This record gives sequence, C-alpha cells and structure tokens, in this order.
Amino acid sequence: MKSPGFRTLFLAASAIFISVIAHSQTLQDAIKLTNNEEFEKADKAFNTLQIAQPTVGNIYFYRGENSYNWGKTDSAQNTYQKGINVNALEPLNYIGLGKVQMANGDSKSAMDNFYKAKTISKGKDPVVLDKIAEAYIILAGKDQTSDLLKQAVDLLGQAIKLDPTNANYHLDLGDAYLAQNPSDGSKSIEEYNTAQSLDPKSVNAMLHMGRLWKNAMDYKASYDYFTKAIKLDSTYAPAHRELAELLYSEGRYDEAIAEYTKYLQLNNSLSARSRYGIFLFLAKKYDDAITQLQNVLSKDSSNIILYRLLGYSEYEKKDYKNGLVNMNKFFAKSKGSKVKLLGSDYTYLGKLLSKNGQDSLAIVNLNQAVSVINNESSQDVIDIYQLIGQLYYKDENYAMAAVYYKKRVVARKEAADANDYYFLGLALYNSKQYQAADSSFGKITTSNPNLPIGYQWRARANSQLDSTQALSKPYYEQYIQKVGNDTIKNKDGLIEAYSQLGYYYVLQKDKVNASASYRKILNLDPDNVNAKAYFESLKPKPVPKKK
Repeated sequence: MKSPGFRTLFLAASAIFISVIAHSQTLQDAIKLTNNEEFEKADKAFNTLQIAQPTVGNIYFYRGENSYNWGKTDSAQNTYQKGINVNALEPLNYIGLGKVQMANGDSKSAMDNFYKAKTISKGKDPVVLDKIAEAYIILAGKDQTSDLLKQAVDLLGQAIKLDPTNANYHLDLGDAYLAQNPSDGSKSIEEYNTAQSLDPKSVNAMLHMGRLWKNAMDYKASYDYFTKAIKLDSTYAPAHRELAELLYSEGRYDEAIAEYTKYLQLNNSLSARSRYGIFLFLAKKYDDAITQLQNVLSKDSSNIILYRLLGYSEYEKKDYKNGLVNMNKFFAKSKGSKVKLLGSDYTYLGKLLSKNGQDSLAIVNLNQAVSVINNESSQDVIDIYQLIGQLYYKDENYAMAAVYYKKRVVARKEAADANDYYFLGLALYNSKQYQAADSSFGKITTSNPNLPIGYQWRARANSQLDSTQALSKPYYEQYIQKVGNDTIKNKDGLIEAYSQLGYYYVLQKDKVNASASYRKILNLDPDNVNAKAYFESLKPKPVPKKK
C-alpha cells in the first residue's frame, strides 16, 4: 500500500483547517458583525463560511445583505445570483435579487423573484415572509400610501402567526406601521415593546424606540433609549452612532464627536471612518472632515462619494484649488457608476469654478443644479439664482443678471424683500431698463418706506427717463426727508440730490430755489466745484470799456 503523497496530505490538512475555522466562525457570528456595521470583517467571515460550505445558499444571502447594507449593491446582486446558482432551492437569495432589481427599476423581475421565494418555501417559512417584508419596507421609501407597506404588514402578520416568539418580526412590523403613519407611533411602540418582552436583552428594540422618538423630535426620550441600549450592550456600535447623530441634531457637536469616537473604537473599519468623515462634514468640522476623508481615500480610493464630500469641505475652507480638483475627480469617477448626481454637486462645482476664475462654466453648472433640483421654490434654487445673478453682474452682463434676479424674486413670491428688489433694480438700471428699475425700487419704498436708498434709486431711474428732472424731483425730495439729520453718513447722496434739484430749478428759471439748493451743497462741501460755478454764474459780467 502506497503512503499518501504530500499533495494528498496538504489537501486533507486544509480541509480540516477550513472546517475548524467554519465551526469557530458561525453564520450567526458573521451576521452579528453585519448588525454591528463591521462590514469588512463580516465579508471576510462570510467568505470563510462559503469556502467551507460552498453549496449552503443562505450564507450567500446574508453575505449579499452585508454588501447591500455596506452600500455595495452591485456586489450584493452578484452574491445573491451566485447563491441561486449553487442552490436554486434556497428562497432567500431570490428575495435579495428582487430587492436590488426593484431598486433598479425592474419591478416585474423583482416581483417574479419574490413570488419564487414564497413558492419554494410554500408560504410556510416565517424567515422568508419577514425578509420579503423588510425588502418592501425599504423599497417603499417615504411613500406612506405604498401598497408595498400594506403587503409588508400582511406578510409580517403571517410570519408572527407561524413564529410568535421571534422578536425581530415584531420590530419589522413596528417599522412597517411607522412607515405607514410617521405621525402616529402608537402601533409601532406596541410592537417594539412586544419585541422587548420577548427578548429583554434586545438592544435592537431599544434602538428602534430611540429612532421612533427621534423622528417624533422628542430628543429626551430618544436620548434615554439610546443610552439604555448602550447600558444593555456597550459593544453595540450602532447605538453609539445613533446617539452621536442625535446629539448632532441638537447642536451638541462636541458631545456628538466624543460619542462617535466611541463608535470608532468599536468599529474602526474604513466604512466606519468614511461614515465618520461624512458626519464631521455635516457637523461643519471641515478641517477634521478633510483629514478623515483623505485618510480613508489614501487606503481605498473606490468610494466615489468621499470625493464629493472632500470637494464640499475644501470649498467651505476656501481651499478652492483642491476643492475643484476633487469635485472634478468625483464627476469623472461617477461616470458609468450608479452614483446619483445631486443638485448640490453641480452647485459646489459651479461655485468652485467661479472661485477659480471660470465664470462661464460656473454658470453652466449652476443652471444644471437648478434642473436637477427641479423645484423653483426650494431655497437651494433661490440661492443659486442669486449666485448666477451675481456672476453675470460681476461680468457686466447686466441684462442676464436682471433675468436671474427676477427669477429669484418670482421664486420667493411674497417673501421677496428689499435686498431682492435692490439687486434686481441695480441690474435693470445698469442694463438701461429704467422704467422696470423704477418699479423694482418702488417695491422697496412701499415695503420699507423709511429706507432712504429706495427713494434715491427711484430718483436716479426717473432722472434717466426725463431730461427735465421733473419725474425725479419728488423722489430726491423724499430721499432728503428720510435722511433727516444723518448728513455725515449720507453726505454724497445729499449732494447728489441737491445738485439734481438745483439743476431742475435752473431749467425752470427759479433762481430762488436753485440758489437754495446749491447753498445747501456748499454747507456740506464748501469746495464743491459745481455749486461754486453756479454762484459764479450769477455774478454780473463786467461791461467792456469803450475804446
């Protein structure tokens, strides 16, 4: 009998080694890593399990779920499909595949796969019913009237009948009720409490309650539940993250960052650090955000979203050169990917282009931002109109500046204020649309009757409309009246007003009032050339001597 060769012994030893790893790292251990948002570690654990048990279909499903929660939907889809390929009778992978398909707009294929999962399990597997319901809740999004939510409630009711002691089914049912009616959490609270009674050590139940009260803006109750969750299990990273985000929403930024540091101590993965970088940006800690984002990208440049936030942060820190570099990288890397471009992406790119002296390209991108946002009354669009107007005005294209300032006024409706009409009026005036400029400045004198500047600009506009200065006269007089005794601050404006009034009276051959106007100019500016010239003109000319 031949002794076994080296290769045979090596393969046998490898099989034993893999078996030992597989037993030491169970499926539940890997799922726990996913729940703790340790996606990288979880993926490695699932990979080990797959090597040891390559035909066990549900391992593929939970690995796909890990990728899905990690934000890697392409990887998730591939993993679900592999699970179907190795074991077509495992129903869970059809659910995962259907979830991705529906998110990508292929509802028919998705529904076919959900149906396959129910058919294979004969509608008797509560886990299958629960996972389909979870998918429906995710896919319904913010559509409270979605039929998917009604189906989710029905499926979870069936799952609970089959297994009434499973706390997770009650948590999911509570989520479905809350998605249907965010303003009334009574049914959800009942389900979360049931879950807590079934599993008194469930930190997840505490987390759900905390989220519910956070959505209801009862931050004290939310804070209490998150801290209770941490007391139950101080190693549960999502509880620390939720608490950090709650503290952030209350403006308690330093406490929020301290809590997020605890989250990182429990989950110091690249995905956690990416999320922390996002959090720092939202907390307006731009220096720290830039450091964190650069650190992550130096180790993994595949996260396209981080280039977006790096560009945003650098703009906020006035590092316009690097900000433009990173926003251009973000747009380049987004091509062909599933990253959805936001209105804010085009807005920041436009602002960065402008700061780098590329106003024409800036305007193109800012207009694209308006198209993407697609909501004329949103504050973002209103601010973009102001910005485009400023760029055109700076480049002395006053007619186009007026177009965008007018868009801002129209979008703001009744909220349009003196500043809005002032900038619109300036653009109209400089583009020689004097009648329209007068109307715009007239909105200021109506809404702010004690503000001198409105009368001053109405006078200027009317001065251009009438060479006799008859139209401008009443507005210059009102300007003088509104200025009152504040002559030092308004010296130049008063000199202008008295000069125009003096000129009007000269044309009217009213020497008394003309002289009064020019005398007031000399009171403000004794060396005023025009006023001195006027009085010089009044002196009788000497009669030439006869020869």
